[in-house]
Amino acid sequence: MAIDPVCKMNVEPAKAVAKADYAGQMYYFCSEACHKAFTGEPQKYAGNAPHGGHAPGGSHRHGHK
Repeated sequence: MAIDPVCKMNVEPAKAVAKADYAGQMYYFCSEACHKAFTGEPQKYAGNAPHGGHAPGGSHRHGHK
């Protein structure tokens, strides 16, 4: 399981809506909106996501599935 670096939602890499490689690390996204936010400012989000872990509480700040 991976963590969407924007909203912190758990994402299965095989089912991710989008993915991006930044600084040699692959990031997976639950939505196009999160992917767009990340690609616009990757340095803002890249340091915030634990890679391959679970987000505490699984917070999800926007209204999509």
